[in-house]
Amino acid sequence: MTVEEIALAFECQGAPLIGIVHRPAQPARRGVLAIVAGGPQYRAGCCRQLVYMARALAGKGIPVMRFDYRGMGDSGGEFLGFEQVEEDFAAALKAFTQTVPGLDEVVLWGGCDAASAILINAHRYPIVTGLILGNPYAHSEETRAAVERQYYLARLRDKAFWFKVLKLKFKLLPALRSVIKAFVPKRSGPINAQPGPAARAPFTPRMLEGLKRFRGRILLMMSGQSLTSQEFDELVARVPEWKKAVRAANIERADILEADQAFSTIEARERMIATAEQWLARWPK
Repeated sequence: MTVEEIALAFECQGAPLIGIVHRPAQPARRGVLAIVAGGPQYRAGCCRQLVYMARALAGKGIPVMRFDYRGMGDSGGEFLGFEQVEEDFAAALKAFTQTVPGLDEVVLWGGCDAASAILINAHRYPIVTGLILGNPYAHSEETRAAVERQYYLARLRDKAFWFKVLKLKFKLLPALRSVIKAFVPKRSGPINAQPGPAARAPFTPRMLEGLKRFRGRILLMMSGQSLTSQEFDELVARVPEWKKAVRAANIERADILEADQAFSTIEARERMIATAEQWLARWPK
């Protein structure tokens, strides 16, 4: 199918934002808005994953938009962090629907802290009916320490590890520091502790609240080789409200065991895109 790639300039709170819309000749009424993860990235995504995804979906008739937040990539303004991108989402959704007439449903796609931002905000936009979330970021001292303890216990049962130790191919002191940090974590409050009056609400309870308020379909794509994925699962296992929320009927989960956090290999990327395509294909037309 013929696909146009259209460069856009639009505004968010007075700041100029830049985006790319992949518009098929006969676009479906349901499109995908790709949200880039934080850090030094832009609308192409880590390893250009968002470009590959957008072109693959657009080739099947699904319009896709990629864009830069304020203060990232080619967009102006100040980047406020993934917890404060509600207005960026709203501006991008408006630009997307104006560029693709007839678009009446949007699925938000994002990984890591982009997935976290989506969970916090998706319920605010009536046009958003689906979410594709890759390895949502849910870091805390407790979850990271628990994941690291599991890792080191597994290493102690690994014969290859002991061969390295005996052959003096293992850096013992740095490893000991990591082990001490994992098994003697810093004291802190509970994962969902309420903040003091001057503090901003922790982001993981906001993610949970957003998840419970969202009524559309959700696809969780989890990487088997990602510590971020393992931390999210640790949070779900520790907090009953999270456990109940992710078992809802509107949520599907796909595990790509060989994938790392960024789905950086060709095989993992192709599995990720194919999984999303199959999930979208099961929706009513």
